[in-house]
Amino acid sequence: MIRKSASNEPYIFTGRVLPERAQLSLNFSLSFEHGTTKKSAQIVVKIILNQVLATVYCADEWDIFDLRNVVRSIIQNELAKLAFLKGYAYELEITRVIQYQADIDYVFGIDVRCIEERNKNDDLPARLASLRELGTGNLGVYINRAMNDLSLAMKHADDTAFYCYRAIETLRQHCAERNEITSKPDAKQWGVFRQFSGVKKDDILAIKRKADPLRHGKHLGVSGEERGVLFNQTWDIVESYLNALLAKSS
Repeated sequence: MIRKSASNEPYIFTGRVLPERAQLSLNFSLSFEHGTTKKSAQIVVKIILNQVLATVYCADEWDIFDLRNVVRSIIQNELAKLAFLKGYAYELEITRVIQYQADIDYVFGIDVRCIEERNKNDDLPARLASLRELGTGNLGVYINRAMNDLSLAMKHADDTAFYCYRAIETLRQHCAERNEITSKPDAKQWGVFRQFSGVKKDDILAIKRKADPLRHGKHLGVSGEERGVLFNQTWDIVESYLNALLAKSS
């Protein structure tokens, strides 16, 4: 669902810093420009005992999900600085946005809708049991790492491509270990991975091209639409490999 407003009324985001047992109070403000849309805005953040209030002032029309991702990134970046200085590993949850003039009052879910939609008819207990089985044994570390990277891709919007591609690289390592070709060149390993999974080289390279700038420290913004494409491309590749593994073990 896309909800937008072109008014000058501020957007008000609420949330919390976790864990709440480690109390934090912090205020800051800054101006920013969205890397993808080039829209600019100002944000005022007030955190009192871990309760977050972020007010965004802007003249442009925003997709509330894109703006939520920007707000979350800005505050999480501040928490990362605190982690560096103090050793406090906080997490952030943005739960709600209000924009009165446009009659927006929306509570965010935790879902990535394109993934939820594509998997809505799955037998969840059976799928989960299959992944649990693949995640055991000496090679299970690769499956579990890939699953964790895909979860991080959902949580960190700007780094979506980075985590998506690292998950695919991890499954390539799994394939190499499984076939005892870890000493072979990467090109050989990728070839075996593609042959086994039935995935095309161009499909993998499409994600790699998005990930490479991030892997080398560059910052690239990403829209919700672009993330949806990345998620679907990545899930196609990951599911192809996992299904091939399951078919081989059955």
